[in-house]
Amino acid sequence: MTAEVRDRATELAALRKVQRRVAAIGFFAVAVHGVIGLAVVGHIVDGQGRHGDAVMLTIMSGVFALITYGVVRTILQRSLWSPVWMLVSLIPTVFAATRLG
Repeated sequence: MTAEVRDRATELAALRKVQRRVAAIGFFAVAVHGVIGLAVVGHIVDGQGRHGDAVMLTIMSGVFALITYGVVRTILQRSLWSPVWMLVSLIPTVFAATRLG
C-alpha cells in the first residue's frame, strides 16, 4: 500500500469519526428537549393536583433519557455499558423527581 492510499484511508476514517460525533450531538440536542420537557410537564401536572400523572411523566423522562443514552452510544459506536454515563443521563429525571412533592 502506498503512502498516498494510507493517508487517504486515515483521512476517511477521521472524517467518519467526525460525522458520527456530529450526528450524536445533533440527536442529543433534539432528544434532550424531550427528556427535560417530560420532567417540566410532570412538574406542571403535579401543581394541578395530579401527583400520579406527574410521577408517571417523570418515570417516562427517565426511560426516554436512557433510550437517548443508548442511541447516542450506538451512533458513537461505543459500548452500551457505561454506568457513569447512564447516571449522568438520568440527572434531569432525578432533579425532577426530587421536585415532586
